[in-house]
Amino acid sequence: MQRVKFMRLSRTGRRKGKVKMELNLKKSLETYKLHINVVGMVALASMAYVYPFDSSFRFTIGCALLATMLLYFRQLPVIPTMIFSGVAIFVMRSGVHFFLGYQSWETVLLNNLPAVLYYIVLGFLWHVLDIRGSVGNMPLVILKLSVADIVSNVAEVAVRTDLVDENYEMVAIGVVAVGVIRGILSFGGYYSLKKYQDFVLAGEQMARYTELTLMIAKLRTELFYLQKSSQDIELVMEQSYWLYNELNTGQDRTADEERDFGRRALAIARSIHEIKKDYSRVSTGIENVLKPSAVERGMTLTEIMYIIEQNTLRFLAAANKAIDIHFAGQGDLVTNKHYDIVSILDNLIMNAIEACGEAGSLQVSYEIGEGQVVFSVTDNGCGISKDEYFVIFKPGYSTKFSPRTGKMSTGLGLAHVKDLVEQLGGVIKVASEPGRTRFTVHTPADSLTA
Repeated sequence: MQRVKFMRLSRTGRRKGKVKMELNLKKSLETYKLHINVVGMVALASMAYVYPFDSSFRFTIGCALLATMLLYFRQLPVIPTMIFSGVAIFVMRSGVHFFLGYQSWETVLLNNLPAVLYYIVLGFLWHVLDIRGSVGNMPLVILKLSVADIVSNVAEVAVRTDLVDENYEMVAIGVVAVGVIRGILSFGGYYSLKKYQDFVLAGEQMARYTELTLMIAKLRTELFYLQKSSQDIELVMEQSYWLYNELNTGQDRTADEERDFGRRALAIARSIHEIKKDYSRVSTGIENVLKPSAVERGMTLTEIMYIIEQNTLRFLAAANKAIDIHFAGQGDLVTNKHYDIVSILDNLIMNAIEACGEAGSLQVSYEIGEGQVVFSVTDNGCGISKDEYFVIFKPGYSTKFSPRTGKMSTGLGLAHVKDLVEQLGGVIKVASEPGRTRFTVHTPADSLTA
């Protein structure tokens, strides 16, 4: 048994390692593509330049564009991106100048190779000055950007032999002025991108909020009819009960009494028919409300977990429960089954909170691998006996009751969860011992992926 258990643990470890490796590879490929795009954009932008002095030294807007991209895309490594950009600019300029017959190979190399030094020094200064770490302080980050640009230009000027006869005072003024201007432009570009991103996110949130408001309004309308139907059901139940009592008296009845009983039974049947129509109408209305709209997008698992986490924390704060809860996830995907996932996890989390009482700890997590997504909710509550494993998912089974009213719970939570999981083509499992209960939901990744 120990060997079998060890083999299972080994396979699990290998699966997790494989999933982690695949996720890291995917992330690396995305960063690589972004890297190529940014370097290509900078190389193209660098072809627009001016010669401020009577030499091959030039100023270009490509430096400001590169700084903007590095500030905005923080996943890009600074030094490699700077070096690759310098090499790409050197290759592009040299190729254009040589193949158009402007200069010889020797002249092309002497004129364009110092630009690579500029980007090497610039990358080193970005790292030393920690420019990204100062992005929240506008004056400081502009100062650092300007200093890095000025020092890098000075390093390039120092190795250019065709600037010997130039007025160094004018060169210094030009380098400092352009450094400050490019520093301001770089931060301005970054700030504009951030504002645009915030604008897009705000628009999406407003659209979601509007749709949610309309949905709640429609659900409130349906709730009115449900409440009306509930009153009608109570009236029918009362009428049926009294009719039952009168029919069971055992007394002989006249023809008129028999006809009266028939009319009352018919009235009850009509009432039930009206209730059935109301419920059919409400059911159709709710289905239309919950039907995904044409503009509705899927959500990532990360977004779903964040929503559930915030909702759970608000509930715990309102209930004044000393329960620690931790959320974790490995990997991500976009799903259009977000309502189902929220319903499943929310029910499991609420059950776990009730099992913990006034204090305890919960872990909620998910993993993606081998064609499936595994959700788990673990608590350190009172636990579930093994005899109850096969009945806890049956409708109506419950061990919970309200201390205030004394009424038992409906016992529909786990039954609802099981139905949702099976509709997704998955299975739900439970393992429990005193002080630890774990529910796991295995769902095919294909059934979740939008």
